[in-house]
Amino acid sequence: MVFESLKDVLNFAITKEQSSYDLYTMFGDMIRNVSAKKLLRDLAAQELGHRRMLENIVSTENVDSILGKRAPRDLQISDYMVAELVNPGSDPHQVMLYAMKREQESLDRYNMLLDNYEGTELAPLFSALASEELRHKETLEREYEEHFAQWM
Repeated sequence: MVFESLKDVLNFAITKEQSSYDLYTMFGDMIRNVSAKKLLRDLAAQELGHRRMLENIVSTENVDSILGKRAPRDLQISDYMVAELVNPGSDPHQVMLYAMKREQESLDRYNMLLDNYEGTELAPLFSALASEELRHKETLEREYEEHFAQWM
């Protein structure tokens, strides 16, 4: 996917954050396990917060005037494709694998943006988002290890 501007990159990130929110909300509503439901709802709320942070930057800043090390032409989106999508019929193991993969994709995306916009006013935003996505991934991995790895 080719982007013409930083605003295009941020709008793409907003879309991905909304998609993660939708995913966590859908599965949070479907799952019966109380602790898993709480985890998914917490993750959904955090993804919504990420979306709002990005929307605030897009709406209040002239982001296209912020120059990175290189033009935001390629985010290597094909690197972020998930091979196996989940649906309402997916089992909890598939959902966890999918969620961990999505968090890794988000972490990679924000680290790439942080690297490109290091030294600009956007660096703290991308650093914070990368840190939060790493925490999400670690939380999901701990849950996966506790509930699924023992059966592998």
